[in-house]
Amino acid sequence: MPANKNAVVRYIILDRMLSDQHHYYTRTQLLNSVNDSLKGIDEALQVSKRTIEMDLRDMEDIFQIDLDESKIINGKKVIRYADQTRSIFSKPLSDDEKMLLKEVLSTLGQFSGLDNFIWLDDLKTKLGNQLSFGGSEFDAGNGVPQRKVISFSSNEFLQNKEYLGWFFSAITNKKVVSISYRKFDAESAQEIIAYPYMLKQYRDRWYLLCTPTCDKTLPYNSHFIANIPLDRIEAYEEVQNIPYVECQVDIDELFDDIVGVTYYWDKPVEHVVFAVHKSSANYIRTKPIHPYQAELSKDNQAELRLKHPLLKDFAFFSLDCKLNYELLSLFRSYGPNLVVLSPEKLRDEMKECVKRQLELYS
Repeated sequence: MPANKNAVVRYIILDRMLSDQHHYYTRTQLLNSVNDSLKGIDEALQVSKRTIEMDLRDMEDIFQIDLDESKIINGKKVIRYADQTRSIFSKPLSDDEKMLLKEVLSTLGQFSGLDNFIWLDDLKTKLGNQLSFGGSEFDAGNGVPQRKVISFSSNEFLQNKEYLGWFFSAITNKKVVSISYRKFDAESAQEIIAYPYMLKQYRDRWYLLCTPTCDKTLPYNSHFIANIPLDRIEAYEEVQNIPYVECQVDIDELFDDIVGVTYYWDKPVEHVVFAVHKSSANYIRTKPIHPYQAELSKDNQAELRLKHPLLKDFAFFSLDCKLNYELLSLFRSYGPNLVVLSPEKLRDEMKECVKRQLELYS
């Protein structure tokens, strides 16, 4: 192996490019990327094509990694690792790491079989092979099927679940998408051209978070994040002639202000106070409705019990968030065990829901 001072830098760059699951590179592109990186260290460190060829030979001979040069794109031969899960910097996995990775792959099993997640099936096959990931033929195996250790909630009958792989690739490869989307109460679908940014799950349903591009009816707003349920998408395709625009907001921080996925820019964050019966109070303490939920102080609790005698067996909580349908729906799910005290508009809306429900039962 070459012992010069920039060899490790070259190996890091080549390893990253050759193991890239989403791009193919020619030898010339490998050379240019290596030299661009070395230029930032020292102009004198530029290397020749012969050096890159020797590095690639080292990867096969010393690091025992097979290279695949069978593909031709736009008339040019490209090169990458034959096994996209390999890396010259990888180390054998411990037994605990293997078991954890198997559980993660089991959880991701809903994605397996999709065109864009073929690598998941390949990785699961390798994990089942004792010689993979640094194992040996002496690794334990008693022939007993491994049962699941962790189980996450998922809806195996969810419509359009197979779209996840396609939108995952569109987001990671920064592609503009055209979506044919039909709302529940709409007679026909509408076309939306958008910059996709994130796939988010809420209550066993998947949503595409995106910002629509400018069109005749909907002007571009860099701070508007639309949520589109995948089960309401009828068709989709990649748009070639529109450049991708990066997300202009911190989506994770944005959704700290709400419960669920419906975000209203024109609504303020509200201070919500609610009471929970003692039979459900511990549940809400350990599984908060919102990250900013807090239980009121003893003095405030006593004051509210005096003000609301019927709530003497209730504990009082508060949270700060924007009001939306998901919050209302979650509050309603607790039935008579949860009472909203403020703000008044949310309290009135809860009362109206109870009134309509009572009329239906009558």
